[in-house]
Amino acid sequence: MVYSKDMATGEGAEDMTDAVQNLEEELVRVNANDEEDGEDMTSVETPRRSVDSTSSSSKKRKKEWKGMKTSSSDPLLDVFNEVSGDLKVATMSIGKMAQAMDREASNQEKARDEDPQQKLREKAINEVQRLEFTGSEVIKAVGVFVRMPDQMGILFALPEPLRREYIVDMLRGN
Repeated sequence: MVYSKDMATGEGAEDMTDAVQNLEEELVRVNANDEEDGEDMTSVETPRRSVDSTSSSSKKRKKEWKGMKTSSSDPLLDVFNEVSGDLKVATMSIGKMAQAMDREASNQEKARDEDPQQKLREKAINEVQRLEFTGSEVIKAVGVFVRMPDQMGILFALPEPLRREYIVDMLRGN
């Protein structure tokens, strides 16, 4: 047996894919033998541990494992079942985290959409672009709008023919 980051090589060595395949083949053989003997293995439950996010140390897990009764005579199968259960719990947790992240992103988007200053900034930027200023002039105008939000209100209060001239003066610092 090899633990940690090392990998076994040579005769008898198997990777995770081989191990899963061998376990599946063994389960088929065991179930076939049990059916011949009249035993029904389908009633055997997979062992479940309570998942506690604070109990992550390997010593505690080993201690819990020693106290558990195994559901089969194959400890490797029991470990596989335990890992399978842990993966299901992890998958459910990741799903819940993804849902929470989606909700948070949606809330932030709503807050941004409901922010009147943000809407006014977007409207002002669109107006500067509509008046055919260059990209660098648009960026400078955005900087002015962020530093002096009143400039946006003044821009929209002016008649349309005067807006371009106002922006030019604003960019010059007048």
